[in-house]
Amino acid sequence: MLTIETLSPNVHRVHAPETFQTEDADTLAAFVEERLASGASGNLLIDMSKMDDITGTGLRAQMKNVPALLRFVYSLDRIAIISHQEWLRTAARLESALLPGVEYKVYDTDEEDAAVAWVTGEQDAAHTGAFREIEMDNPAIAAFEVAGRLDADESERGMALVKARLSQPECTRLMMVVTAWHGFDADLVFNPGLMADKVGLINELDRYAVVGGPGWVAGMARAVGALMTPDIRVFDLDQRAEAEAWLSES
Repeated sequence: MLTIETLSPNVHRVHAPETFQTEDADTLAAFVEERLASGASGNLLIDMSKMDDITGTGLRAQMKNVPALLRFVYSLDRIAIISHQEWLRTAARLESALLPGVEYKVYDTDEEDAAVAWVTGEQDAAHTGAFREIEMDNPAIAAFEVAGRLDADESERGMALVKARLSQPECTRLMMVVTAWHGFDADLVFNPGLMADKVGLINELDRYAVVGGPGWVAGMARAVGALMTPDIRVFDLDQRAEAEAWLSES
């Protein structure tokens, strides 16, 4: 059954059940009416990590509540969605484009901590932590992990971390480990400054190892490698030790 958790006076977490039914629609409607009556704005985390289906009766019951739901949504400041279903995350991103004035972010289930931190206001950036440094014993190697979604804020933060490490004279080799890829914001593709920074950094390297990630990441790395100065190689996620050994060669 659907349950609602209070994270703070004006921040709530809705736990959706595996199958959304009529009684769940009724529970949600009662919560919405209560919040509208209070006149308070706030933030909402909708946790759909267990949800796999919605019954026909549950959908019909929910449709009756659409006017109140829309008023409630437009009263919110931030909305976060957690789901393991790609189609639900895609639908949520499309829906967010139709909600001007509301900050609306989507997360996979392994990004729960980032979702909670953002919706409660602990973090202003929605995907902080998707990019992190990996400690290496060899000072010549800079290593970083990507686990999550890269938006503009996190991409800029990650670029600053990489620049700081590569500014050290002895650091001339880079390893990027992609353990969990949840995509990137489309506006990053059209950011010439960020792209120029990436190209400039890569050209300063001796060797660059890309470990893991979806197939297109490996394909792009190979294509870029044919056009740039450093030796760029691609490794599967379970070949991280081989990547580190290659980067450590004199």
